[in-house]
Amino acid sequence: MTAAPASVTVVSGECVATLALRGGGPSRLTWRGQELLEGYAGPDQQVTAPLSANVVLAPWPNRTRDGAFDFDGQRHRLGITEPGRATALHGFVSDREWTVVEHRADAVCLVVEPGPQPGWPWPIHLSVAYRITGRGLRANLTLRNDGTADMPAACGFHLYPSALGAPTDTCSLAVPDHLHLPLDGRGLPCGEQQEDVDILPHLVNPLAGRVLDHCLWTDDPQFTLSRPDGAGVVLSTSPELRWFQIFTPDVRTGMPYPGRPGGRAVAVEPMTTPPDALNSGAGLARLPPGQCLTCSWHLDVLVPH
Repeated sequence: MTAAPASVTVVSGECVATLALRGGGPSRLTWRGQELLEGYAGPDQQVTAPLSANVVLAPWPNRTRDGAFDFDGQRHRLGITEPGRATALHGFVSDREWTVVEHRADAVCLVVEPGPQPGWPWPIHLSVAYRITGRGLRANLTLRNDGTADMPAACGFHLYPSALGAPTDTCSLAVPDHLHLPLDGRGLPCGEQQEDVDILPHLVNPLAGRVLDHCLWTDDPQFTLSRPDGAGVVLSTSPELRWFQIFTPDVRTGMPYPGRPGGRAVAVEPMTTPPDALNSGAGLARLPPGQCLTCSWHLDVLVPH
């Protein structure tokens, strides 16, 4: 019996993307053989993405305090998936097997339909459509309520951009004008949004030595990661994705990114809500039965002239 494929590949011009069926995200994206996203597996390796690399986050992104929330007068208790911080982290589809429902040379659509889960009584339908161009990758995500009652909804992606494979500590991250959301030691909100003067500068230049785990909101969602010569990648998102978690894996913090110098990488995580939105309600969508939440992003190579 032939084993089920672990991934699918799409190609356009000099860009190649490998989409992992476990987690529903790209395990590799290259332009002229150079990395635009931090990769984590060969095409025949059916592995879980390290540190949630590039996966879909739904039906909530980021953390839920104590793994519990109230909705319409009912208490819901999710499984604790981050024991050290006593939170439910990143939904429950990041390690699920997705199904290919459409595949062309330059595009693919993946679907997953998890039934009700502990603490989440609503069945959902998730589809993510990827299209590659000669300069990068586009993603369109749809989250649908397949239940018979209204449900809360949020989503995001855990992207790790790469400036053509350059070591993270040699790169700069250009951050748009934004408001900073302070987080406590558990990564949960502990104050109101505020103007960011010193915490996360608009240009983190360079990233060397910077340990980041910060949340921000912006109405200009565009980020640029570049190496010293200006080459790199630009990440842009749809208006639904205004919240971002900026996170740097690091061997010093005990959370290294595999195969990278010093375990260093940088995650730029677009989200429809901030952490703990199932409790705060910030940015949270309310979906009647059959209704959808949609969002999109695109990542393009940046080559200076």
